Amino acid sequence: MRVRLIVGWLVVLSVVAAIGYAQQPPAARPDTVRLSLAEALETAIRNNPTYLTTLRARSPAAWARNSAELSLFTPTFGLGGSYYHQAAATGQVFQGFQIPATPSYKQLSGSLRFGYQLSGASIANVGSAGASLQAADQDVSSALTALEVQVRTEYLNLLEARAQADLAQHVVQRAQELLNLAEARYSVGQNTMIDVRQAQVAKGNADVSLLQAQQNVQIEALKVYQLMGVPAPEPPDVVPTDTFPVVAPAWNPDSLIALGLAQNPALLAMRSREVAARWGARSAYSAYLPSLSASASTGRSQITQGSAPSYYQTSPWTLSLSVSLPIYDAAQRNAQVSQANYQDESLRQSIRAREVQVRTDVSSAYVALDAAYRTIAVQHTNVAAANEAFSLATERYRVGSGSIIELLSARVDAETAATNYITAVYNYHKAIAALEQAVGRTLR
Repeated sequence: MRVRLIVGWLVVLSVVAAIGYAQQPPAARPDTVRLSLAEALETAIRNNPTYLTTLRARSPAAWARNSAELSLFTPTFGLGGSYYHQAAATGQVFQGFQIPATPSYKQLSGSLRFGYQLSGASIANVGSAGASLQAADQDVSSALTALEVQVRTEYLNLLEARAQADLAQHVVQRAQELLNLAEARYSVGQNTMIDVRQAQVAKGNADVSLLQAQQNVQIEALKVYQLMGVPAPEPPDVVPTDTFPVVAPAWNPDSLIALGLAQNPALLAMRSREVAARWGARSAYSAYLPSLSASASTGRSQITQGSAPSYYQTSPWTLSLSVSLPIYDAAQRNAQVSQANYQDESLRQSIRAREVQVRTDVSSAYVALDAAYRTIAVQHTNVAAANEAFSLATERYRVGSGSIIELLSARVDAETAATNYITAVYNYHKAIAALEQAVGRTLR
């Protein structure tokens, strides 16, 4: 019994080694691409279309903020010009009347204008545009966090796929050994051809599973490069080089919730938009206040009439100041104020809902992470038990006291336990990524 236990635990260690092999494979083929997580993230930040679209959206918000500030503190400035030409006309007699001749007339004019307007709306626009820019910055941070989580999760999927493919290769070898054993027993008359055929079917199924596992590795590699925003190598033989240790979760749920409420980019963006809506309400109220406008202009013209020398005419500087106070506008201001207050209140309620969502998401993700970590230990025990049962079934079949059905069933149980163990390990790592997504920032 002690020998069987030792054999069972050796198989367990071989499964763990398979996971490590998937993360740190031996010498790769010449056309194999070795890819680290840092390289994948860096490439994705430079090329992912969704992230770049969000990043480009910041520029209009920045220009809107600059325009609002310049409109408040600086006047507008403009240049104008015109040219007028009237051809010369000869004298004519029309119905007994003499129409005198007129010389040609040309006028080239230029003007310089300055203007300035101050109102409550222009003051509120500065605050609104600044808040909108902060919201755009938080959108970029949120998109970056989402991209990092997506790339990390898909990178883990690739690692898991390679681990499953390595396990499938091990299963093929084990199925071949069982087929050799069945053929050896048949050759000495200790079983029937039925045992051999069943072992052959099991070997064929293992070969198919290996092909499917190898195909899944290539598919996951293609998905990684899709997130990176660049074409995948051909063939997509990609070896991830990073490893991820399994350690007990050391985070405090309450601290994670507080961190999410304080730093979650999506939540911060909503808060900034609520500030912008508040400034919009102030802008709507400012329609009840007077507005001030001022303008100054000057000009100069060059006039040429016939063959006479050109002369110049300069317009003096003109300055105008005006103050306007709206009295009656058919309740348009009331409608604008009501709409602005509605938008402000709507965003405020959306923020409350988002805060509740952050609390729920973080708590749920932490519970899932804790369960994923505990599952690893359970699956580890299952692997040991299943492999011990397989070892016993192999010995029983070897000495003729067990059936091929019992042996194949034990082998399937061992393979299922090993597969579930690998899945549990990578579900743990993906649970950390999901927790980071809920918090809104990386935690490792």
